[in-house]
Amino acid sequence: MSNFTSNTRAESECLLPLEHGIILIILNIISSVFGSIGNLLVCATIYTTTGLQTISNYFLVSMAVADLIVTVVAQPLLVGFLGAAIDGSCANIVELLFRLAANISCAVSVIHLCFISVDRCLMVTKPHNFSRIMTKMRSRILLLISWVLPIIYAVLRLKVSKRATSLFTVAMMAVCYMVIVISYTLIIIQVRKQQNLMQSRQTAYSAGNSKRKRDQMERRVAMTIGIVIIVFTISWLPILVLRSLNADKNSGTAYNWARTLALCNSAMNPWIYCYRIPEFRAAYRRLFILCRWGQVKGSGLGEAETTMTSESATRNQDVHSFEHDNVPVDAGSGKNQHSSMKIVSVQPECEQSQGLGGDSATPGSAGD
Repeated sequence: MSNFTSNTRAESECLLPLEHGIILIILNIISSVFGSIGNLLVCATIYTTTGLQTISNYFLVSMAVADLIVTVVAQPLLVGFLGAAIDGSCANIVELLFRLAANISCAVSVIHLCFISVDRCLMVTKPHNFSRIMTKMRSRILLLISWVLPIIYAVLRLKVSKRATSLFTVAMMAVCYMVIVISYTLIIIQVRKQQNLMQSRQTAYSAGNSKRKRDQMERRVAMTIGIVIIVFTISWLPILVLRSLNADKNSGTAYNWARTLALCNSAMNPWIYCYRIPEFRAAYRRLFILCRWGQVKGSGLGEAETTMTSESATRNQDVHSFEHDNVPVDAGSGKNQHSSMKIVSVQPECEQSQGLGGDSATPGSAGD
């Protein structure tokens, strides 16, 4: 039986307890508002800041657009469906529209998370070859894939049985989760490797101070990666467990809680992946000031962007260039480079700072 046919259910199956319905509606409204603000802020910040218009940030913008579909379209539709469910009404048309919007946008968002994790892993582990590996053409192809596949997936959701699509979703999400974990594990390993190389080249005089800096940096990296993995796990694990245990039934109070958690991931992404990045925080402040004075036209941004980019290069060199006392270490060979030559240019450094700011890939289906 197709998913389209199975969407029509008896009203008794749609009844949602009042207390659960009210809490879920409030959560979705809050998530929709804050998520929309956060994702719009990401798009506006990158659009108005030349220093942030990098290849890696294009993935962030594309993900922000997908997350906007979740917060602006999918969650309001879910609120309408939940409101009807409190009265015992199935609101099949509303739910069908919600499933279509959520399946596409959540799948796009999750695929972007996966691509971003791989992108950031390459930045740290292959800094000298990154620009050759992640070219503009390849990035465009990945962006195209990240949108085309979810659309095909969402259409198939209306034609294929729930059991088949549920099992497919669980399998693919497991692959995405593994990609994320492996990517960030490699980042931690590479960071420690480079820090150990730097320590071996330190004099006794600077060894103590270097160790403190290294410990602080490793804690920052570990904390950011921990946030990425924990948030993704909390957001998606419940719905995947429910779909694994009961692949034929995607309804009920527990399922509505699970898919609300999954949708909330789109509201948290901009804060995890962008706000923790110094360049974005500086750009946010500048954008707020310009908005306050009604000057958001791109004028006057050049000087601020130059300052922001220069400052960000200094702030992030310990993590991404693996430098100490202006002597960078080659990530591939361990050989010292000329003090004026960084492992990556200023632009990739801006991108690299995002590599440790946040972080998953294959179709998710909170709308199912």
